[in-house]
Amino acid sequence: DGRLEEAGIDKVYIVAVNDGAVMNAWKKDQGLGGSDLIEFVADTSAELTVALDLVLTTHPGPAGKLGAHTMRCKRSSMFVVDGVLKIIKIAEADDDPAGDDKPEASLIETMLPLIAAL
Repeated sequence: DGRLEEAGIDKVYIVAVNDGAVMNAWKKDQGLGGSDLIEFVADTSAELTVALDLVLTTHPGPAGKLGAHTMRCKRSSMFVVDGVLKIIKIAEADDDPAGDDKPEASLIETMLPLIAAL
């Protein structure tokens, strides 16, 4: 969909604490294999996740599926201009730290109006 280009966004990075093979498979599964606009990036050792303070602490949902000792990144969206973080939205709540039940905070429909208001 052309909403990203219309908003002047030239690159989207999907980052997760996974390996490159998983990220490539995810991109292909989402039908984005040929996209130059959207890149899936593996934060294999969680360095970026830690640096951004987005570590998802142990939670029965992700921990039950991925293992209690597996570090994960919180569901979030960021708008960055020339290396400067302008907007960050994190989908989490006390009863839903993974943001699985209410991901709306990090979705494009939330971010685009915030970007337009800058």
